Amino acid sequence: MSSTNNEELVRTLTSSRIYDLGQPYWWGMPVHPEDPPFLIYLYRYHEQTKKIFDKIVPELGFADSIDLISTSMHSGTHLDALCHMSRNGKIFGGISAAEFETHKGYTKYGVDEVPIIVKRAVLLDFPAYKNMDILPERYEITPEDIDSALEREGIKIQPGDAALVRTGYSRYLTTDSDKYLHGYAGMNASGARHLAAKKISVACSDNLAFGVPKPFELHQVFLVDNGIFMVKSMNLEELARDRVYISTLIIAPLKIKGSTGSLVRPIALTV
Repeated sequence: MSSTNNEELVRTLTSSRIYDLGQPYWWGMPVHPEDPPFLIYLYRYHEQTKKIFDKIVPELGFADSIDLISTSMHSGTHLDALCHMSRNGKIFGGISAAEFETHKGYTKYGVDEVPIIVKRAVLLDFPAYKNMDILPERYEITPEDIDSALEREGIKIQPGDAALVRTGYSRYLTTDSDKYLHGYAGMNASGARHLAAKKISVACSDNLAFGVPKPFELHQVFLVDNGIFMVKSMNLEELARDRVYISTLIIAPLKIKGSTGSLVRPIALTV
């Protein structure tokens, strides 16, 4: 790429609007009931370390603090790697999950193999399509809903796109844990198969479960049957507010060897 093209790219990127699609993490945040809790501890304090560093560099008055986090990689906004879900012991490609499982993680197919994601992203704003602020509890998003929402927005999904599924339930992550975990809307398996048939590369949702009435079946459709990465618990409210239906999605998963997923902070860019 020439220097002129580089300069044009820099100007485009620096003038883009950035949307933060990540949710916050905090002690006691809502996670799946079967998952370990998200916990954050201060491992050491400034008051403690000042005494240590006063012996080494007393003239600086230096101190520091460090924290320690205990969580699964499926808390809050996170990406599911292909090894995360299986059907009859098989992950995507008909591969036996047990063949690569160890107590230290997966020897292959972990999140460290997931590339940095830079994709054209399509927002599917289902509440707006229904003339609602939020979908009804336990509402099932169908293939017909998908096509009708796209028609309303005047856009088409292209092969390789990321699909951003808005239900309106992201608001409950920080305000109502019970509602967020148990009272939500989502896509049914038929809807997931219909979306996967459009050859998307990443399926994203604004809630944790993604699917209704059987969240695990929907995960199998995306991860196991089609090799489509999933990102859950996104905040899509600003995109919906501004009616940004097309954007560039950027996600950089942590390169944790053998992990089934990664905490992420996705962003969307628009010019």
